[in-house]
Amino acid sequence: MLKKSARFPLRTLLSASMAAGALLLSLGATSAYAVDSEVCGYLMERYSITPYRSWGRATDDVQRVWDDSDCNHKICRYMQTKYNVIPHRSWGSLPSYLQKVWDTPEVSCNNHAM
Repeated sequence: MLKKSARFPLRTLLSASMAAGALLLSLGATSAYAVDSEVCGYLMERYSITPYRSWGRATDDVQRVWDDSDCNHKICRYMQTKYNVIPHRSWGSLPSYLQKVWDTPEVSCNNHAM
């Protein structure tokens, strides 16, 4: 959904994506704005979300976007890409606190990473 653009830095795109999602929610859209793995990862880090454990500082709107986007599993792709994880073989540079998220049975990143 959200693609990197040569004209706009990722942070600008993420802000625009979240603004669009917030606008849809404020207009009473029947479902939240779905986001991709990059935005899910941004939300996880920005709001200190721990999948299946804690919402951290996430607002109700962010929680709805997270749930409607299946971010609990999309973050696997995000961590794999950002930290060069090779499922079942190497943690890459994935920090130990995120290794615990990766191995959470409900998240099951070895089954959701591509």
